[in-house]
Amino acid sequence: MKRTAFRHAATATVATTFLIGGLATATPASAAGNYSCGNWKQTVNSWSATCTVKSGQARAVTDCSNGKTIYGAWIGRGTWRFGGECGKYFVVAQDTQGRG
Repeated sequence: MKRTAFRHAATATVATTFLIGGLATATPASAAGNYSCGNWKQTVNSWSATCTVKSGQARAVTDCSNGKTIYGAWIGRGTWRFGGECGKYFVVAQDTQGRG
């Protein structure tokens, strides 16, 4: 499930993701069903989450305000820290992807 910076800020207001090669942040329910993420954290230019891959593989996806999309490496079973960093640009959206 893709998570935009605006939605994240709104959630944080109401409630008051690193792997080398790519970072990720996430929503509690992952769309593919073979992994789950929690402990989401975000700054204006980065995000992180702790994700547990139960089967298959998962990766982080980060969309930056300069138009670039950063894809993390596909990672297998285990518990990992996903995240993304956009350098001097803003995180526009963060996502995780899974495959069987």
